[in-house]
Amino acid sequence: MGSVSVVLLAYNSVSKLGTRFIGRVVESILTQTYPWLDLIVVDNGSSDSTYEVFRDVCVAYENCHVLRLTRNYGYTGGNNRGAIFAKSRRPKYLFFMNDDVILLGGNVIETLVEALEANESLGAVQPLVINRDGTVNCGFKVGLSSIPKMSSSGESIFFVSGAALMTRAELFRGVGMFDENFFLYVDDVDYSWRLRLLGYGVKCVKEAKVYHVGSATFGAESPRFYYFFTRNHLWTIFKNSSLEWLFLRLTLFSLEIFVSYILNILLNRRLDVAKAIVKGFIDGMVGFQTLA
Repeated sequence: MGSVSVVLLAYNSVSKLGTRFIGRVVESILTQTYPWLDLIVVDNGSSDSTYEVFRDVCVAYENCHVLRLTRNYGYTGGNNRGAIFAKSRRPKYLFFMNDDVILLGGNVIETLVEALEANESLGAVQPLVINRDGTVNCGFKVGLSSIPKMSSSGESIFFVSGAALMTRAELFRGVGMFDENFFLYVDDVDYSWRLRLLGYGVKCVKEAKVYHVGSATFGAESPRFYYFFTRNHLWTIFKNSSLEWLFLRLTLFSLEIFVSYILNILLNRRLDVAKAIVKGFIDGMVGFQTLA
């Protein structure tokens, strides 16, 4: 077994979650039974006291480091910079987790590592995620429209959740890390899809469990969420779909977005969200040519 660098991305965590919750998050990581582990907290340009609070909490641990970024690089850029910082420590595995996730039990990291060690064809794994609303996330299925459906069983999943994702460090760097064009949302779909194109699978490891507050940054119903969700799904299709399936995927995605989302939102008088979806669709169609 090899060492693990936990990359914890934090953004205005004090304002969102409170100092006590931050302490519980760090404690849940640094009391893991896995012996070869270090924690890299990435303060992603917070405007509150998040950096200072994490710094004060981490001072009690030798294997806890806090990286302060000068601005918000989004989920993708913030995690990439944490992974680059971790490179000097030569971890075999990277475990990306949000600041609103608490590891349940002391063997979460060890159980995820064992799953990767046991199957070289796995590129990434996630624990069973217990959400605040009582739902259970064991990965996501994706149909031809590419819109995800959360799975509670973990069977036949297409991608694993970026809220708590362990992957092979060398593989992560080899495929180009997270796509920083995305900024946030759908980056886990894109990353898992790229792994699949290289012949790797993904898996939900039910024996490892975490608690996830969820939607603490923007809120699940915020216009900004729907903008990135729409734009980035389009980009994911353009980047990863074969030409044979590209037109069908784009057509089905467009139909599902405009029928299932916009009509429903208009009926509920959420015109701000409808506008965000339209803008995300336009930017996704226009901007895909700039993708790497």
